[in-house]
Amino acid sequence: MFKSSQSFQSKARQYSRKGTFADLLIRHVRDRGGDAPSVYTAARIDRRTYSSIVSHPFRPVSKRTAIQFALALHLERPDADALLLAAGYALSPSIPEDIAFAELIDEGEYDMFKVSAKLEAFGFKTI
Repeated sequence: MFKSSQSFQSKARQYSRKGTFADLLIRHVRDRGGDAPSVYTAARIDRRTYSSIVSHPFRPVSKRTAIQFALALHLERPDADALLLAAGYALSPSIPEDIAFAELIDEGEYDMFKVSAKLEAFGFKTI
């Protein structure tokens, strides 16, 4: 099997073509020229959680957290889908909350206050 957790991590990265969720998150932050604090603040994620995500690349994140980062980074649908996929999720056309998030991303609505208001109007938990 694996002799160490580092051996496992290197093997897992080989299987993950585009990288882990943390890898993709860091790449998007750098590509956008932003700094990490502005991104995790916009995503309404605390510093401790962000730090845990980027320092432990295989740490699982919730679907909601992945969506919040996609919105904070102003990702278009293909990039948002790739970020969610790296976290092990997808926006499903059969889940009403996922449909709402997909529509918000497709419309380019990234303001968290407006997103929360729209989610509340649909009867979903706000961000």
